Amino acid sequence: KEDEVVLYKLENYKDRKLCTAEAANVKPSDKAAKPGVEKLEKQEGNKLASWFRDSLGRENVKEVKMSDRQHSQPAVVTVENLTTLRRYLEMAPPEQKEASYKYLLNNNVVLELNPSHPIIRQLSSLKESNPEVAGLVAAQLFDNALMNAD
Repeated sequence: KEDEVVLYKLENYKDRKLCTAEAANVKPSDKAAKPGVEKLEKQEGNKLASWFRDSLGRENVKEVKMSDRQHSQPAVVTVENLTTLRRYLEMAPPEQKEASYKYLLNNNVVLELNPSHPIIRQLSSLKESNPEVAGLVAAQLFDNALMNAD
């Protein structure tokens, strides 16, 4: 447990950046999209991601971005160095755990939206036609993603 925290704090060794496997940001292979599956255009996706972050509140998410990593879910939450943060919290004094958890989680949450998912595609137009309902959908998607996070 302590080794992960030491490596997390060390950051560099002999001019090489150290990171965990989950932080390596491995990109999905550039497979051709499935035939017949629509996807938000890049510019439209970026607008939706920006609106999503503003809708959720910047204190709740570090970043919202479009990602092809997930295929079946409309949105997933990732937290940089999640394993290390969990280990750190296990070692933290009990009186500091809740405050540390909120600080570490809120400053590291990244919401990845699936541009091919029907809910995300429809949300892009719903935010213009019915912003109130779109805001509720965005909050629900974020809550679901948080509950499904490992």
